[in-house]
Amino acid sequence: MTITADRPLSALAADPRGLVSAEVFEKIARYFAVRQEVTQTYAERAVGQFLVFLRAYADRVDKRDFGLLLPTGESYRVVPTRPIDAVWHAALQISEPYTAACDQIAGGYVHHRPILTEAMQDGTAIAYTLAALHDTGYRVDMEFWGGEAESCCPPNPPQPGK
Repeated sequence: MTITADRPLSALAADPRGLVSAEVFEKIARYFAVRQEVTQTYAERAVGQFLVFLRAYADRVDKRDFGLLLPTGESYRVVPTRPIDAVWHAALQISEPYTAACDQIAGGYVHHRPILTEAMQDGTAIAYTLAALHDTGYRVDMEFWGGEAESCCPPNPPQPGK
């Protein structure tokens, strides 16, 4: 898959740290570094990509063409890769900075609803996600987006309220 820019690359390369306050970014990155036993530099890069993921979600969630249909009939959403899901799980454990990040980026809490679809397995979902990530205008670090979208839970676990 090839992604082309319809604007100069400098316009596409905004720093993901700018998506949240410095305090929120530092709390999530510091916690992730300790929890995953990774360097602070890696943690900051990973958290930055997680924030771009949240921005892509927020930018697309209200659009009619949000993506593919889920088995439930709901509209598809952007999906994480294994490293991004690891950040998500860590962030969920420190709810105050995570909630603040959601508020700052998406205007409200973004729930983690693990699913596994055919589109995640055949690469369609990650292709859709990559396009959404690039559309945010923030830097996309392909080290975190190579490979398949993955579910962290058994295939299609029960969803809350369903």
